[in-house]
Amino acid sequence: MPTLTIDVSTTPVTYNPSPEVKHGDTVVFTLGNALSATATITFPNGTCLTTSGPYTLGGPTMATAPLTVALAAARGVYSFDVDFNSGQESLARKGHEWDRKNGGIDVNNDPPKELLR
Repeated sequence: MPTLTIDVSTTPVTYNPSPEVKHGDTVVFTLGNALSATATITFPNGTCLTTSGPYTLGGPTMATAPLTVALAAARGVYSFDVDFNSGQESLARKGHEWDRKNGGIDVNNDPPKELLR
């Protein structure tokens, strides 16, 4: 099953290969090269993953274990928020966007579209 890797350290958040997943695929959140950062990832409106979170990254945990897209997840985009430094940086630097980010995982169970030749 394909794995979607989401690097929350980049601006904007980057997805490899894309934000689209299918039921049963795996998702890994990573801090990429941000070795001194910590981040908490939450799904404010519900998650498509079998483990609800929140997921905390930093220190020895630079990436989550592979998380599975639930077979019962409804199709659609599941938004997530990333709060760096466990909220402490956000409180100290209110108004700065670099310490809070968001993104989304698009659950789509349609077969892949063939490229027209």
